[in-house]
Amino acid sequence: MSSAYENPILPGFYPDPCILRVDDTFYLINSSFQFFPGLPIHKSKDLINWELVGNVINRPSQLSLQHATTKANNLERREIFAGGLYAPTMRFHNGTFYIVCTNLTGSESMAPETDFEPNTNFLITCTDLSDPAAYSDPMPFDFHGIDPDLFFDDDGKVYMTGSFIHGYRKKPQTVIRQAEIDLTTGKLVTEARDVWAGTGGNCPEGPHLYKKDGWYYLMIAEGGTHRRHKVTMARSKAATGPFEGYEKNPLITAAPGSPITCVGHADLVQDTAGNWWALMLGRRELGERGDSYPLGRETYMVPVDWPEGKFPIFEPVQLQHSLPVSRKSIVGAKQRTSGTEWPVELSSPHTIYVRDATLNNYSAEGAAILLRLTNTELGAMTGSPTFVGQRQTSLMSTASAEIDLAGSAAKNGHAGLAVYKDPFRYASVDVDLSAGQVSLALRHATQDHTISRSKRVVGAAAVKLKIESSVENYSFSYSTLVGERWSTEVELSTIPSSAMSGDDFTGTVFGIYAYGPEDTVKFDSFTIRVD
Repeated sequence: MSSAYENPILPGFYPDPCILRVDDTFYLINSSFQFFPGLPIHKSKDLINWELVGNVINRPSQLSLQHATTKANNLERREIFAGGLYAPTMRFHNGTFYIVCTNLTGSESMAPETDFEPNTNFLITCTDLSDPAAYSDPMPFDFHGIDPDLFFDDDGKVYMTGSFIHGYRKKPQTVIRQAEIDLTTGKLVTEARDVWAGTGGNCPEGPHLYKKDGWYYLMIAEGGTHRRHKVTMARSKAATGPFEGYEKNPLITAAPGSPITCVGHADLVQDTAGNWWALMLGRRELGERGDSYPLGRETYMVPVDWPEGKFPIFEPVQLQHSLPVSRKSIVGAKQRTSGTEWPVELSSPHTIYVRDATLNNYSAEGAAILLRLTNTELGAMTGSPTFVGQRQTSLMSTASAEIDLAGSAAKNGHAGLAVYKDPFRYASVDVDLSAGQVSLALRHATQDHTISRSKRVVGAAAVKLKIESSVENYSFSYSTLVGERWSTEVELSTIPSSAMSGDDFTGTVFGIYAYGPEDTVKFDSFTIRVD
């Protein structure tokens, strides 16, 4: 066991954490937005070392992410918002896991004043989180909002509480609403009504309802999910309210001067020793100018003291927390991943695609991955580019791929290795299959699609591509196989990590891709290393 732990406890693109405990095992679910499979679930015995056990949305037939588009909300503030799967809640009752979530949809070209539509809110049940087939198809329920929560009361009633959307250009933008729900039909048993408007911050959202010491506690997020984010709470003697806010709100927000910003959207869990913990999202703003945060919003944890009959007291969020003796028996020592390298495999639950993936376009041939080219490029707002990858989980990491040019059927089009965030922001080592040319392909929200530092490749049978990341930069390089000899590695260019940062919802993904006339390109290897 450990006397301290490091934040984030789940690094990389894992926002909006929701946690529960079943016996001695903790389960954690996060948002996934436009990526498939969706809604990843991790498990842990010690709150520090997490294992991905599955994804709730693991079959294309469950729901469509076709309209999980992305809009440039405000480019001056680098606000780029994605649709898709937002802020799930997972709860366990009588042997069954219940997951509720929202699928937000948009149009191919969304004006900043246009809101995503919550089409739809849905319920999924499961009795074995490690079995992809055990997750039910979604059951829709009628609620015009996001961030649904489920609470099972002692009298058998179940309450759905969510963030009702008036409109993000209106005042108020959202309000917390609640209704009793029948989980067998998905029907709301009572009319949804407002139960709390928060403390005055923008966008009251992310509600969770708890019962303790005869009180019902309603915890929410306010201020929007970026630098004004905070966690607040109210309580009532009845599940339906009226709720009275805590006079010492907020329970937690980002500390002035801390590199951890955007702190909010929390959930509470009690360990087997009776200690309380809060998990929440946060963002590490690093680099010399504090403008490097490509991994986006990650999962953090703080100890909580919850006195009987009182409101909980959160410790401030820190990159490293020391622990009192009473908590050391629960929290484990972090298993180090530095220096670890692994192959990206199509069968891994970590492997993700963009929107509604055409899975027939991806196949494995031993250790190799074959991609079928389509005309959908990485910058497409709808459709699914032929792109497969995994979340970047460390700022110090390397992604590498090798294309077998001689063994690929495709002789036209493009293939490469990319760091991808959304259709507005990606950068890649790109191979023009017809021209024998390697280049850095860059798209940024404030720029046109650009190609810089192109290099011709003559007579190469294969090409190795590499992206190295640091706190400050991404660097892009390649080498070629001519005859039986690999060339010296050539660096194409670097871009600042800030180019992949912004007030957004997602984080960076390393992936391989292909587009152009229909045929296949063969990647002999695709690996990621954490340095």
